[in-house]
Amino acid sequence: MSAGPPPLSNGGNASSERPSNSDACFTASSPPKHQPQTRPDLLFSAQPSAPNVPTTDKLRQLRYLIAAAEAGSFSRAARSLNIKQATISRHILETEKRLGMVLFDRKTRGATLTANGQIYLRTAQRIVKEFGELNAWVHATRNGHAGRLAVGFYTSFSAGNLRATLSEFDERYPEVRVRGFERDRDMLLAGIENGLLDIAILTGEAPFRGLMSRPFWSERILVAMPESHPLAARERIYWSDLTGERFLLTARDPGPETRNMLLGKLGMPGYMPEIDMDDIGRDTVLSTLALGGRISIVAESALGIQVPGVVFREVHENNGYMRIGFSGYWREHNENPVLRRFLDFVAARYSLPPMPVRPLSSLTPRKEQL
Repeated sequence: MSAGPPPLSNGGNASSERPSNSDACFTASSPPKHQPQTRPDLLFSAQPSAPNVPTTDKLRQLRYLIAAAEAGSFSRAARSLNIKQATISRHILETEKRLGMVLFDRKTRGATLTANGQIYLRTAQRIVKEFGELNAWVHATRNGHAGRLAVGFYTSFSAGNLRATLSEFDERYPEVRVRGFERDRDMLLAGIENGLLDIAILTGEAPFRGLMSRPFWSERILVAMPESHPLAARERIYWSDLTGERFLLTARDPGPETRNMLLGKLGMPGYMPEIDMDDIGRDTVLSTLALGGRISIVAESALGIQVPGVVFREVHENNGYMRIGFSGYWREHNENPVLRRFLDFVAARYSLPPMPVRPLSSLTPRKEQL
């Protein structure tokens, strides 16, 4: 996805080096051999040393010139622009006087470009086109329709709401470049504080000092087990069914949170569940389960990880299957318009209350790597 403004042409020069002054954006294309050359510094001023930045009036004059050239007549161009013919004639004449050259041959039945006018027209068309593209990019960026968004997470991206949300956001806003960072909770929170991340999506709803947050969505809690396990034949599994089982969890996030949940659900006086915390990833945890002897607790997003010999079953409570919540965390003063667009998108997708409107004064620079 494109994340920056459209490049301004340097007039067909194949070199990667660009002049340091403002003329780099407005250098005229090389004219055909044996034709008089139009000096690029005269596009807007007869003085070579004048700043080469088009004003609104000068851009308007370029548009009038282009319209007249395409219509072959000042009167037809005026009708197409819904303005008076005298207005176009006056602006084109002012341009010719400023440049010190004639751009049109005036005739009774219309106006045709001179040799200089043809060269001038090509450059004028390029400038107007590039300024239109640049203005469109600025508008899209300020409104969060283009730019970059750095998203941190530590749960599986193989399925579930995180994958579905980012995939749909990418389709809705193709000019936004979304970058994902999978880290432990502490690193994600540090990334937000340091401006390396725009938002982190974590399990739970615990507040963190200095950060804004809101609940996003929830997912089912599943037990992953070998397909040969006796509980695999059951459609519903309750917490009490897991008493006496041996669990395997990753020591990385969200393993510690899952361990605390297991202790809260299964722990009781005289009994503590046996939990192995290994320094392995979630994929390796599931692959190890296929060997037998242990089970694990995962979120619904892990359903996208298909491991031969491993099955998933919902964990139920008395009032239905159990769910775990996911929340978004971001810096209050993050002024990236794309973040605001993403928060509104999530709110609409999951029917959440709209976020309060806060004016964005500028774009916040962000480092490129986490």
